[in-house]
Amino acid sequence: MLGVVAGGTQFMDPSIGAPRAFFDQIDLDSGEVRRIPIGFLGHGFTQDPTKRSRAALFEKKGPGGCIVDLDALSVIGPITASPGCAFYGHGLFSLDGSKLYVVEASLDSLSGRITVRDGQSLEVVDEVPTYGAAPHDCLLVDEGRTLVVTNGGGRLESRDAPSVAFIDLESGALKDKLPITNARINAGHLAIASNGAVAVVSAPRAGLPEETTPGGVSLRPSGGELVSVTEPADVTSRMLGESLSVCIHEPSQVALVTNPRGNLVTFWHVGERRLVKTLEVKSPRGVTLTSDGALFVLGCGLEATVKLVSTDTLEMVESRSYGASLVSGSHVYLER
Repeated sequence: MLGVVAGGTQFMDPSIGAPRAFFDQIDLDSGEVRRIPIGFLGHGFTQDPTKRSRAALFEKKGPGGCIVDLDALSVIGPITASPGCAFYGHGLFSLDGSKLYVVEASLDSLSGRITVRDGQSLEVVDEVPTYGAAPHDCLLVDEGRTLVVTNGGGRLESRDAPSVAFIDLESGALKDKLPITNARINAGHLAIASNGAVAVVSAPRAGLPEETTPGGVSLRPSGGELVSVTEPADVTSRMLGESLSVCIHEPSQVALVTNPRGNLVTFWHVGERRLVKTLEVKSPRGVTLTSDGALFVLGCGLEATVKLVSTDTLEMVESRSYGASLVSGSHVYLER
């Protein structure tokens, strides 16, 4: 069983002369596509662990947020950003579903906050800082007691440096902060292995031209330091613009990284901080694993395809077309 993957998509509908946005689910085994109209381009996705059909979706750098019913294919209700803030793309239910942690940022200063919401009513019950500016991705570790947040940072000349913050959820205290060692890139999305190894992907810092400036990847082996990769230069120089999505295959400790602008997929051994392989792929965007862990699933924008890559050989094994489904958003997710 390969499982069901899901993600946001948006495309121009010529019948109405305007863009339309959906959250799509694709059953990789049957080929069935199920679509939920949501009114904004969905970026982050998190399922309620107490009811798998209930999920929260968030817009990247915008006001869009909602709860959806994945089975009924409907929007249950909105999630509203805090006054003077925007959602910055991601959020997570706590492991018991009692809380929803949402990444937000001030529209004025870009200072980051995590709004802690009741998992059912969605009312804000607490707030903790992200200890940085322009926060984005988040993951739970330490059996749900610690929230790991990427802070993208400010412009290159600012003092708001990009970082990865480890936040104790009970006290709101900062437990650890990992700086991005390449000052020209931000901190975007991350993946964390069960042994504590970390992979962070980045875009150029705000103000730098994405057309000519590389993004990148930073790797931390288990128990080691987070270091931005610079070699081999002929590969890292091609990682133009945003390094968008990352996924770690735990048995091999290989992280797959997508670079849409560079039409490039790279594979990195996290523990050894070394390049393993590259693939030429047009506009690779989201990535996840199939439910059996045997394949990486790539959503590719310009080709409007889903590509399957073997986690064993790191070779492309299949390409499937689903029309406008799933492929224009930033990420794809494996549903539980």
